[in-house]
Amino acid sequence: MAGVSAERQETSVVEAVKKAFKKNKKNPITIVAGTITLEGIINAEKYSGRQITGSEPYTDVIFTAYNKKEYNCSLKGEAAPSLAGGGLRGLELAVPGIGKKFLKNVHKYLTEEMKLKPGDKVPDVYGKISKSNKLKIVIGNKQMGGPIDYMYIGKMDVKSNYDLNKNILVYQNGELIPADYYAKTHDLYFRLRARREDQRFDPSAQAAGVPKIYGKSPSRGDSAGRIVVTDKVPKNAIIIDV
Repeated sequence: MAGVSAERQETSVVEAVKKAFKKNKKNPITIVAGTITLEGIINAEKYSGRQITGSEPYTDVIFTAYNKKEYNCSLKGEAAPSLAGGGLRGLELAVPGIGKKFLKNVHKYLTEEMKLKPGDKVPDVYGKISKSNKLKIVIGNKQMGGPIDYMYIGKMDVKSNYDLNKNILVYQNGELIPADYYAKTHDLYFRLRARREDQRFDPSAQAAGVPKIYGKSPSRGDSAGRIVVTDKVPKNAIIIDV
């Protein structure tokens, strides 16, 4: 359902521009979303590429201006949006070695501090990302299907209004936030969680010398966990060094 909602959000954002541009007889329009205004827009389209690892790209939608300037945007929902997709492979493209370091520190904490045994349930573990790495991870790079200029954060059911007289398209329930500003003004964390509820701790599981933390799911066969980047952590969260 999350994928369907994201697809609906992307389609609505794109179609709003195309309809406004057509209504204005194919003259450049102005887009307003939150405090950000983009002028001279002539097109919007979904990003068609992927990360070189094959994962979903950073960019979801591209706004194009009449001067051929492109604005790459990553679209997110309102509820604790996960950032910087692509898991471990995506993180390694942004900051080589950072995901591996995080997993090794998680393994050390679970075995030495929590003293988990094989088969124990693993709690979600978070790692606070340093200021020097936040920009690289949030903005991304070409290999990751980026870099992104803006994050669009809003409801999945996009509401917009185009005023032909003013030539302004307003996204009414979403906002554009410069990616560099977002990174600088938010604490960001890695979050490691199981892919399946029935995955348990396997301290010996590794991939290329990196701890996988989780064993295979008995019901679905998924192995390893999933790393995402988030700007929110619950109270009493386990937070380790990265």
